[in-house]
Amino acid sequence: MPTKSGPALLKVANPDGSTDNIVFDVHKYLDSDNSGTHTECVTDNISTAFSPLADWLRTNKRQALNSETGGGNTASCQKYLCQQIDFLNKNSDVFLGYIGWSAGAFSPQTYELSEVPTKNGNSWQDSSLVKACFKKTA
Repeated sequence: MPTKSGPALLKVANPDGSTDNIVFDVHKYLDSDNSGTHTECVTDNISTAFSPLADWLRTNKRQALNSETGGGNTASCQKYLCQQIDFLNKNSDVFLGYIGWSAGAFSPQTYELSEVPTKNGNSWQDSSLVKACFKKTA
C-alpha cells in the first residue's frame, strides 16, 4: 500500500476535503499465496506488510481495519496469526482491529479455515486457533 496504491489512496477524502473517520479496509492472509485457501501458514506479514503499513498510516494520519485474516487450525497458523494479531493490537493507534474470516455460507464441517465454534454437549467450544489468537485483551 505505501508504494503501490498509497499515493492514490491519499486522495481519498470526505466531501468537505477532510480525512476524519476514513478507514482503509485491508485483507491479509498468512498462507503461501496470501489467498486464505491453505491450512498451513508461512508468515505473520509483519515485516513485509503490517509494519510498513503502520508507518504509512501514522505518517499520513490514517487508520485501517484488517477485515479478512485467518488460517487453518494448525501449529503454523497458531504461531503466525497470534504474532500478527499481537502486532495489530500493539499498533491500535492506526489499526482499528481485525476480523477472522471463517464462516458465513461456508460449512463449518468442511471449510478448512473455519473458526466457527462447535457444540460439545451443552456448551460451545472455540477452535484452537480462536482460543489461542482471538482472545480478548485488556
